[in-house]
Amino acid sequence: MIDWSDCSLVVCRHEYVSGAPALRDDPRVMVDVVVENMDLGESAEDVIENYALRTSVHDVLEIYAYAKRQRVQDPV
Repeated sequence: MIDWSDCSLVVCRHEYVSGAPALRDDPRVMVDVVVENMDLGESAEDVIENYALRTSVHDVLEIYAYAKRQRVQDPV
């Protein structure tokens, strides 16, 4: 499980997807969806297009990099 509390690109608010970590610029999309799609080989551009995101390519890549760093620090 990834601790998103230090990632400014992610919000956790009850009014967005029942409090699950969501994209700051697209709070209707859970951040886990982005990470899972990229784990499966999707590019940041593909994720943005598939979910009609307002989030930038740079921010999607930063979110994915954050997730990878958290996984290394806390392997399952």
